Amino acid sequence: MTDKNLIVSVILYCVVHSVTADSYLMKSVYTKWWYRAFYVIFSVITIIPVVYIYLIVEKQPFFDPSLPVRTVLGIVWLAALGFGWYASRCYDNSSFLGFTQIINRNSRETVAGSKKKLVSTGALGIVRHPYYTAGLVLVWARPMNLSDFYITLILTVYFILGTLNEERKLMKEFGVEYAEYKKRVPMLIPFPVRKNEK
Repeated sequence: MTDKNLIVSVILYCVVHSVTADSYLMKSVYTKWWYRAFYVIFSVITIIPVVYIYLIVEKQPFFDPSLPVRTVLGIVWLAALGFGWYASRCYDNSSFLGFTQIINRNSRETVAGSKKKLVSTGALGIVRHPYYTAGLVLVWARPMNLSDFYITLILTVYFILGTLNEERKLMKEFGVEYAEYKKRVPMLIPFPVRKNEK
């Protein structure tokens, strides 16, 4: 196996993962009670070959920093991991994993028909897409071999495109409310929230 095989497998995984997560592309199947759980299981199963290819690819040095730099990167990495955990408290993780949909499968309320509330507190009061922010820091703040660097570049593009797609869906879902939220809270890079001008 070569880095080329790894690159192709990671890109293919990201494409399939994105397509199966898109409500427009998946049409009516996206709202089925079983689909979210299927999607989570499918995502886990399909990443196994990618991990296997990564493990058997010959590793070439790329970024091997000194101990002080490694220490700083480790602190940053742990901070990003902590921020990701903090962000998880803003989301309905039961629905994210598909448990809620399975439990309520006999309910007349569909996934598409359920009214969601725009949450803008906690981590979502710092950045609009905290998982992507944490993810970007986690993939960059670490020593890397050449294979890691290729994966990091791909995931960076994937996270940015995913953020833009999420923005599109949230604007469609929440409209003016989300437009106002965008004025107050940055997309990915945390900085002080801008107050509404009176």
